[in-house]
Amino acid sequence: MKIKLTTGFIVAFIALRFVLHEAHELVHTGVGRIICGCWGQRDFNVWDICQGCIEQHPIALLATFAGPLFTFAMIWTGVYFLKEKNTNQQKSLGFALIFANNPFARIFTAAMGKGDEVSGLNRTLHNHSLSWALGMLIVLLLTIYPLYKAFKTIVNKNSIGYFILFLLSAMILDLIFVFGLLNNLLKKGVLSNDWILGSPVFITLFTFAVSGIFIFSGKHIYKLAK
Repeated sequence: MKIKLTTGFIVAFIALRFVLHEAHELVHTGVGRIICGCWGQRDFNVWDICQGCIEQHPIALLATFAGPLFTFAMIWTGVYFLKEKNTNQQKSLGFALIFANNPFARIFTAAMGKGDEVSGLNRTLHNHSLSWALGMLIVLLLTIYPLYKAFKTIVNKNSIGYFILFLLSAMILDLIFVFGLLNNLLKKGVLSNDWILGSPVFITLFTFAVSGIFIFSGKHIYKLAK
């Protein structure tokens, strides 16, 4: 697959990244809501189950693992679309799904001894070193092949450059917009009252916005290959 970046694809990819980011968070909080019967507090990237739930319902720990399970399922769906026999349109979608789910962030946070995988295991095993090692191993097992598959799909002369660009792009988007802008606005009280699905109004409106952008630009997600 020879990559050709267009404005349409870039817009669709950015929108897809934020849609998948919010879907990941909603899977966390949604599972927590089902188990606990109430919504916990959250911002754009940090969430919690409602107070006292984990003591009453230890199974609520499943909410921690639910987010990454969704994300890895989306990444491996991307792998499925990268089959050699598939069309360039299908491969474009698969490529986008792998990187829009931010696999580098999963590797990076696990390597730092943090992230859903390590924290969830630590709450189960009560041994941070063991949880760190297991979490890192699990994340690598679930991301290395998809990343290898995506890299082998690129036939451009500067394949390494394109691979690094996509590998880092989702995390850079999160650092700039989620951590640098959106969460800071939320902390300042911008539309911070809770609304649909236990999310602040600001988060819900942002989700509607990026979902709308992806609906109108989504056709370009199939046009990465030329």
